[in-house]
Amino acid sequence: MLMNRFNQLVFLLGVATTATLVVSLPAHGKSAKEVARIAVPTTVRIDNPLGNDYGGSGVIIARNGNTYTVLTAAHVIQNPNLDYQIYTSKKKSYPVTSIKNLQATPDAPDLAVITFNSPDEQAIAPLTNSDEASIGAGIYISGYPISSEVAGQRDYEFTAGQVSSRPDNRPQGYTIRYDALTRRGMSGGPVFDVDGRVVGIHGQGDRDAVVKNESASGTGRGTSEIKTGFNAAIPINTFMSIASRNGISTNGVTVDQTQAKDEVAVQPSREEVKSWERDFAKEVGLQLIRSLPIPSFFRF
Repeated sequence: MLMNRFNQLVFLLGVATTATLVVSLPAHGKSAKEVARIAVPTTVRIDNPLGNDYGGSGVIIARNGNTYTVLTAAHVIQNPNLDYQIYTSKKKSYPVTSIKNLQATPDAPDLAVITFNSPDEQAIAPLTNSDEASIGAGIYISGYPISSEVAGQRDYEFTAGQVSSRPDNRPQGYTIRYDALTRRGMSGGPVFDVDGRVVGIHGQGDRDAVVKNESASGTGRGTSEIKTGFNAAIPINTFMSIASRNGISTNGVTVDQTQAKDEVAVQPSREEVKSWERDFAKEVGLQLIRSLPIPSFFRF
């Protein structure tokens, strides 16, 4: 079963590292500020050379030396011939060095893995069993929406909500639905549980005219679609199940397998989010913890 497979959760494109930059996880549930401390440095903005109206978001999930792996939605990086850029919380941009589209068919999971090189240490997001994101569970969405006030501007956003349903099957793998407020440009960004672990990749909203092209379809410069209905994510477990089939190595592990807390996600104010973004971006590189051991019984 997919749930039984969730014992190894770092997906590296190459040799496993011996130390991984992450934020340690205490046993108790986290406040919104504590989750944001993990979300801010691990969430990246993916810039499209065609303009800010065509960008998306992603999350750093692994490191191999100076090469970092980002998980995102496939529709964010549809054209492999474009020179995409990764923008981190340190306010620096890095060219994307490789693109691996995991979407084999139009209805297959809307996922992709990209890499970038950075001499600066970047934080790695902890992952967990997405089966724990059950109906009623609190979640946080992290990403860089397209601004509705300033044309071409994309500032960091962090919104809260709860899981509303877990359908068995949906086109493109979007089987975690929730009521969090999102905007265009947040596609590919991480969905965190209340313990600060990634349970899914955001990418779909009820207000989208063209769901697959959520981040690439324009509504006019300087405008923004606010998705106030139920939005959806692809579970991390789905990524796990297709990783090895697409040549993604699973040599190392960064994982928290503790049971998800039954707590509500609390929406912070806009001012709080802006303050946290400034503060937590400065903390990147200050905390190193050892990699967790790889269970020998785990196999894809």
